[in-house]
Amino acid sequence: MNIIIVGAGTVGFSLAEHFSSLRHHITLIEQNQLICEQLNSKLNVSAIASIGSAPAALEEAGIKTADMLIAATPNDEINLLTCNFAMQNGVEKRIARVKSDVYTTNLSCINLEQLGVTHVIETEREVVKTILQYVELPGVLETASFQSDSIYLRGYQVTEDMPIAYKNLAEIKQMAKTPPMLVVIIMRDNKSLPATGDQKLLPGDKIVTIMPADSFNAFRTLINRKPAKLVKVVISGDSLTAIHLAEALKPFCERVILVDPNEEHGKMAASMLDGVEVLHGDSTNSEILQEIQVEHADYFIAADKDTEDNIMSCLLAKHEGAKRVIAIRDDERYNELFGSLGIDYIITPQQITVNSIIEKIQTVSLGVYLKLKTADIEVIYLKAEGKNSVVGRSLRELEKVFKKSIIIGCIVRNNSVIIPDGSTIIEDKDEAIVLCNKKYVQTVSKHFSR
Repeated sequence: MNIIIVGAGTVGFSLAEHFSSLRHHITLIEQNQLICEQLNSKLNVSAIASIGSAPAALEEAGIKTADMLIAATPNDEINLLTCNFAMQNGVEKRIARVKSDVYTTNLSCINLEQLGVTHVIETEREVVKTILQYVELPGVLETASFQSDSIYLRGYQVTEDMPIAYKNLAEIKQMAKTPPMLVVIIMRDNKSLPATGDQKLLPGDKIVTIMPADSFNAFRTLINRKPAKLVKVVISGDSLTAIHLAEALKPFCERVILVDPNEEHGKMAASMLDGVEVLHGDSTNSEILQEIQVEHADYFIAADKDTEDNIMSCLLAKHEGAKRVIAIRDDERYNELFGSLGIDYIITPQQITVNSIIEKIQTVSLGVYLKLKTADIEVIYLKAEGKNSVVGRSLRELEKVFKKSIIIGCIVRNNSVIIPDGSTIIEDKDEAIVLCNKKYVQTVSKHFSR
């Protein structure tokens, strides 16, 4: 495929790195000349130094023959304008990253599809959605949702109080009865164990399960983590994310408090949020945290525009007694260090945006969704098309081909989610969520290709 990416920040660079590794032809447009020189030396891409919406730059990038354009600059207007130019030049897929909600709210009089956008990635809302996945299941280790949230992947640590403790996977399958779900990864003492029917789960094991969305409540029952309304959540920040998050958390929590360091922004937030306590204050000040009694908070979530302040306020909140803390941070460096200091979850908006864009591109045969650091495993999306070595064969047959080096976690067929077993046969056009060691990604991809 010929792909044009506009903007070479963290999102644009990550996308270029991903798609060039899959041997697509990538052209990047970036107005910073130095960054373009670095891109040409680091990646197998063509980099053009120009503003992304410049018609001459788009023509030089080959917009008339491009299959896809991804507009990922920090400027919403440039992203939308670039998609419009791409539409006029016949580009089939046109993806725009949009940070503000002025273009996407129901009150907006703008039709983005008519403007030229085929897929919209709303960074702020994607971040909120990810945080909610952690809040709705306290203690979750890994979390991701696919196919418009119809498929859940959740990781959890087995404890003594769970019905699944000391049971093997065949017994657990019987306990689950009708709701389909599949344990795809078992980690014990930092080693991966085969997820076979006779494998017994012990307290301390870390498991990853994949399931349709309607099996989630059954999964919660099996791990003894039934839904319970949180008592108190504190959000800190002067960002749009903080406002969206406060609104989204109301159904989950009896009391939601937003601490806003910007007085004017706080007044605007208070006018928009019904049933949320909005206070003016700086959460990097321990006195403010003591005043709001953060020690009684089930969650403290730092969503300030200054992401380094988010780290500091989370460390202080944890020190003051908050049960769990979540920080939004632009930089992925030192995340393991901050985790060891007590921050439970660190959310990186850029990586969430990259994953969201990859998920939207259904014509791309392979997309890496989630890296499970504990198991050196990648979760990938594959589409079986035409004549290849998987179509028409059962998973039991494919075990011999792949020598148990992969796990097919679920199959999407005609918009229905199938949790497969050994007798399931792969059909043409099936979409599969596949887990494998990253050294096998290219090999597995070739088997699913034409």
